[in-house]
Amino acid sequence: MGLADKGLRALRWTVTVAVAVLAVAVLPRLTVDRPPFDPNTVPGMQVVWVTAPAGADRGTLELWQRNRLRDWKRTFAVPARVGAEGISSAAGEGRDYTPEGTFALTEGFGRLPDPAALLPYLTVDPSNTWWWVSDSESPLYNRKYRCAEDACPFDTAISENLGRTDPQYNHALVIDYNRFPAVPAQGSAFFVHGDTGAATAGCVAVSEDVVRTLLATLQPSKRPVIAIHSS
Repeated sequence: MGLADKGLRALRWTVTVAVAVLAVAVLPRLTVDRPPFDPNTVPGMQVVWVTAPAGADRGTLELWQRNRLRDWKRTFAVPARVGAEGISSAAGEGRDYTPEGTFALTEGFGRLPDPAALLPYLTVDPSNTWWWVSDSESPLYNRKYRCAEDACPFDTAISENLGRTDPQYNHALVIDYNRFPAVPAQGSAFFVHGDTGAATAGCVAVSEDVVRTLLATLQPSKRPVIAIHSS
């Protein structure tokens, strides 16, 4: 499948998510083999499940997948870092919260080459002209955009240069929080990226190996989502 085809499928999935307004129900954890969510509320076959104690910046990321027999199995569970202020539904600009809720995973990017990603993947070239716009006053808010720094139509001082964010953005997954549409000041640039050993400003951080594995495993046809909750 070409990048254009993958991008179109991702766009259709994103629009579906935006219309449906995902609300994956949380279930009590009874056994390691039972998913911690209500399978009837999951739109697809892949769930990245992220939890952390209230107010904590350390938690766990799990990958759950449904097989052809419709059984859910946990593929792995690994340590994760979240925002310095923990997980909250009040995420926004100026706060170090990781957004609480369920969001589509439709694309990835990275400073390093494509790790056989199944989702559309943007390789950020070394020109340092790729940005993620965090300027709430810009109509490009919470979107990626390519421009030379002195010619960008937004405030680069409060936006992220994807090529300079090393090593966090060696590989990353975009969390579709506040994207379709983007509400000014509601929060921008939330990703699953490489761990640097510290709390994040709101992203979910795991080891680089795990990020690459997620990119090579999540498939548009399985409508992957990330569900983030305080435990």
